[in-house]
Amino acid sequence: MKTSAYLDAMGIVRWKKAVPPSEVLTVLVNPLRINDVSSPIISTVLSMLGHDIANCRFAVRAQPGSTIIWDMRGKQAVSNNDEILVSAPINELEAKAEAKKALWLNMQPFLAQKDNS
Repeated sequence: MKTSAYLDAMGIVRWKKAVPPSEVLTVLVNPLRINDVSSPIISTVLSMLGHDIANCRFAVRAQPGSTIIWDMRGKQAVSNNDEILVSAPINELEAKAEAKKALWLNMQPFLAQKDNS
């Protein structure tokens, strides 16, 4: 008789290794654009950076201890952090080619870092 059959007969539940919860990442958006987060540009950029949109939350300001990966607040954004992608708000990205070009240029170090990992 198998060992598992004995355990089942005695009502013993087998131990399973815990799966750590995935980290929720923060994308900062302009307060006027908090509802415009379903754009294909957002999902494309996040997937290119290696992040799943399901593991991201969109917020107007950073929460203490949160990991910010993208700041889309545009001119409001003041960031000296090289680990945060900075771009124009989504409405400008959808309407202006210059904003898309700037986003693409800002993404290059992140894409290179992803390729080296």
